[in-house]
Amino acid sequence: MEQTFDYIHELLNRQMALRAKIEESPIAGEIKMSYGQHFYQEEVRSMGLAMIRDGWDMEGEQLILDFTHEHYPTRAKDELIWINKMMHYLEAITDTFIDNLHAEGYRWLQGNVDMPNEHAIFYPVHDIDAFGKLSQELGLNTLIDLKIPNPLEQLPGWIYYRSVSK
Repeated sequence: MEQTFDYIHELLNRQMALRAKIEESPIAGEIKMSYGQHFYQEEVRSMGLAMIRDGWDMEGEQLILDFTHEHYPTRAKDELIWINKMMHYLEAITDTFIDNLHAEGYRWLQGNVDMPNEHAIFYPVHDIDAFGKLSQELGLNTLIDLKIPNPLEQLPGWIYYRSVSK
């Protein structure tokens, strides 16, 4: 039980740091968050998946679903599908995986949370999407340039290919 509190404590600290960055931003009042494009949701998702990977299946899933029920009550089934996909399709970041991304023409890894974060979830992109651009405007460190090898060395987190349909 004490370990679950450690996860929650870390999550709350990350969310407070995120809130400070958002509030400092000149565009803070213009930010419109939506399901799947919500900075706090991504922090919760990352931590919940970390809990699941570490053996706290029910607690991690419940953490994610509690957030979804509070903010997007009609999307709970979608979130369960998302959790299931992530538990099946997340890949460790390896040199071979990065080489394959280069071969496929990807230019960036776009993370779902501010870095550093050992629980970050990355997806390869050819071009930075609107959520990535908003992250940059807020001063969040969510992009890894695949042309620069230093940040790729020992990059913590997980990677998946994002579906193109929404």
